[in-house]
Amino acid sequence: MQTMKQGTTRTQSNPSRPTESAFSAHFLERARRREEAPELGASPLAVQAHHQGPWEIEPVPVGGGWMHAVVRRTEPARDGGGARLVFRRRQNALLAAASLAALATPNHLRMNPNRRGSRPRAIGHPIHDGGHHIGHMASGLLEASDAFLAHFHAIRCLAADPDAAALYIEALDTETLAILGRAAMRRLG
Repeated sequence: MQTMKQGTTRTQSNPSRPTESAFSAHFLERARRREEAPELGASPLAVQAHHQGPWEIEPVPVGGGWMHAVVRRTEPARDGGGARLVFRRRQNALLAAASLAALATPNHLRMNPNRRGSRPRAIGHPIHDGGHHIGHMASGLLEASDAFLAHFHAIRCLAADPDAAALYIEALDTETLAILGRAAMRRLG
């Protein structure tokens, strides 16, 4: 895939036909308008998540070889700063660094189907973020509710932290990135 100006690309199957990228100005403007929809409101996670990093991946000597360390940008491993995590594969280090935003941000998501006044409604059991009701979970998913809430929290933190999202995107291979861009373009129409 050849990159062109303004975030467009030419596909290998049809090099003369440019396609719009998910990172083009046009796509980002459509995404911004969608974010400003009145029902969404401001995200408190965006403010919290920014304070956790930013994280970098640095090669570090381990034994007779090299591994990839996750370090704070302000505490490089080469300057004596401590590695938080170390991996053989750079991709795993990138994904781990992207995940740290969720660990550093308090998870206030709760669901207590047995709590008094928390009876299931037609659309399911209430999900709360702090004191705010944000959605419902169907009764059939209750067995996985703790795992779901932990994963949902991690994804929300990733979406709210540009540095973490960039680490995640960097971990993706080029074919996955191309598919991601096309899927994002389809979703926003």
